[in-house]
Formats: sequence, structure tokens, C-alpha cells
Amino acid sequence: MPSNPSKTPVSGINDKKLSARGEAARAKLKRAAMTVMEKTGYHGMRIHDVTSEAGVAAGLFYHYFKDLKSLTLEVLSDYIAEARNIDAIEKGVPRGDWYARMHAHFSLVVNSYAQRPGLMRCLLQMADEDKEFAEAIRRGYMEQLNWLVQLMPKLFPDAKFDHHQAFLVIYTLASSGEMMLRDYFINLDSRLHQEEIDHAELTELLTTVFYRGLFLENPPADKLCYTKNMQFMTRT
Repeated sequence: MPSNPSKTPVSGINDKKLSARGEAARAKLKRAAMTVMEKTGYHGMRIHDVTSEAGVAAGLFYHYFKDLKSLTLEVLSDYIAEARNIDAIEKGVPRGDWYARMHAHFSLVVNSYAQRPGLMRCLLQMADEDKEFAEAIRRGYMEQLNWLVQLMPKLFPDAKFDHHQAFLVIYTLASSGEMMLRDYFINLDSRLHQEEIDHAELTELLTTVFYRGLFLENPPADKLCYTKNMQFMTRT
């Protein structure tokens, strides 16, 4: 993943430098919008809801943002950027510990869905409605996968991967987990919730499946609990 991913361009209400007080008020409105979106969704959000949550006068909103959409785009773009900082995600994780590295990424994604399902739903809705935002998400997602794509020839020299084939392999592995998370946390598919599992178990499941799919071997057994039995998923 890139450590400095590009954000969706968001035009503010003005381009002049704000005072420290102005920056604080603007940040307060963004935090409030995140809270309101989690509760009511983007389509249910009103300017009054945001200013009330922020504890500021309603008239201040237009001093900092053009409209609700520009505020929403900026909040979601900031949220995405934080989730794509590889240095922060893998902080303290040994580079040679592939299971731990994958686990760190999946842990972040699972926690994002689990803690803010409403915000993640808003993100998907906005992507459906705004082509520029959708393209920025796709571009960022591709860049996020590219760090591993670049390592494929080194990890598997005998496979002689070209860049495109390596990308397709990683994209296929990663996409299956993304679909599962959407159905589990956003769509609340009853078949996935027949028996509840905790978020640590879900993170382990996604990590183990990705690891097995990439390396065609089991992760180290001492790292597994919920998926320990998957070591017996082999053809005889």
C-alpha cells in the first residue's frame, strides 16, 4: 500500500488560510458529520444535524463548506487515506512475518466495518452516486494492492509472473474478502450470521484464507485459533 495515497479532490468554500480557531471549528464539523453519518446515513443527514452535533451555530457551516456533499466527500476521503497508510498499519510488524503483515491489514479493515458500518455504507453509497469519488476509491484500492503485486516476482521467481497476471492474482484474492465484509456488516446477510463469531475470529479467517491462497500452504499453526482446523484442508 502506498504511504501517501492521493485523496479525492474536494473544493472548499474558500481557499484562504484559516486561523487556528477556524481550523478547529472546521475539524469539529467534520467529526460531527462522521457521527451523524454513522447514525442516519448520508441521505438522512441535514446541515442542522451536523451543526447541532458539533455545537456550533448553523450559519457557520457555509463559512467552511460549500454543501453537505463537499463535507461528506472530504470526511470519507480522509477516512480512506488513514486506512491506507502502510507504515501505520504495519508498525512494529516484522517485514518477514507475512502472516502478521496480512493480519494487520485485515484487522484494520474488519474494525472499520465493525465499528463504523454506517460510515462504510455511506462510502459505498457515495461511490455509486459520484463517479469521480468512485474512481478515486478504485485507484486507491489498486495502489493499495500494488505493494504486494510488486513483490510477486521476488516471492515466486519460478512462476515468472508478469505485472498484469500478478495483479489479477492479488486482486482476486483480496476482492473475495471485501465482498464477505460487505455482506456481513453492511447487508447483514442472515446466512453469515447463523452463528456469531467475534471480530478477532473473522480477522483470522480472512487472513488465513488469503495466506493459503497466496502461498498454497498453511500459516504457522501457533498463530491460529479459530482456523487451526484448516490445516487439514488438503487433498490426499
